[in-house]
Amino acid sequence: MQEQLRNHSSGHKGEQSLNYFYRYLPKNDVNLLHGIRILHDNYYFQMDTLVITPNFLTILEIKNLTGHLFFDDKFSQLIRTYDGKKEAFSNPIEQVKRQRCHLNEILLQQKYSAPIPIDSLVVMTNPNVIIEATPTYKEAYEKVIKSPSLQQKFQEFIQKNKQTVLTQKQIKKLIKYLSKVSSSYDPDVCELFEINKRDLITGVLCPSCDQSIMTYVWGSWHCHPCNTSSKIAHVEALQDYAYLISTKISNREAMKYLHLSSSYQTNHLFRSLKLPTSGSTKSRKYNLTPLLEKTT
Repeated sequence: MQEQLRNHSSGHKGEQSLNYFYRYLPKNDVNLLHGIRILHDNYYFQMDTLVITPNFLTILEIKNLTGHLFFDDKFSQLIRTYDGKKEAFSNPIEQVKRQRCHLNEILLQQKYSAPIPIDSLVVMTNPNVIIEATPTYKEAYEKVIKSPSLQQKFQEFIQKNKQTVLTQKQIKKLIKYLSKVSSSYDPDVCELFEINKRDLITGVLCPSCDQSIMTYVWGSWHCHPCNTSSKIAHVEALQDYAYLISTKISNREAMKYLHLSSSYQTNHLFRSLKLPTSGSTKSRKYNLTPLLEKTT
């Protein structure tokens, strides 16, 4: 899980670092869409950044890798050497080609009057990365760049695609459509990491010592080992429940999860949170989604 978190954080950092270089793209004719994830042919495909212009589209696959990278066309793989260790990665050139194929199919379904050219690039954002490829791998030399080369590559695309194929009205419509059909990646974390939900530690963790389970007494949560007291410690516990188990919880489930002694206490806490509910009195479920929105 920590490895996944590191990879995700590294990728996010790489995408954020490109904001500096986006400033050098033509401001009037460029629209950027980030993190577009679309269901097509029963599978999701995701584009880190889609650049939309009146003349062409460009898909950017962004990688924040370090070390020595070697693109091998014979086996279509990316080999990284870092700290004396070799690792094989899926080939991002092939990945972005698949994204281009899916996007092209979606555009054809929308029946634009003229074909829309789609270019693609693999952008390496780490300034210290070393990139090499087999001499015969033409696509690697054409499609893999470092961040500072984005402006130059974009100018090449402008020279290659001089015909206007999208009006400003069509661009707005395309952005609206892609944003509408895009969905965020929200997996079941326990299922993803093969964790039995019964193995999760329940209760309200102390925000100070982060080890002890707090006790609810007279409207406050108390940690006996470190004497910390809090009136809102249950909020973080319910956020964890939403992330790990479900965004909906019943009074009975909350009472068991928070280690409360009565349904009266549970009702009191939920009334103060003012969460939306669904179902009748006996089957009532509280929607925890607003608690997650407070953390973003």
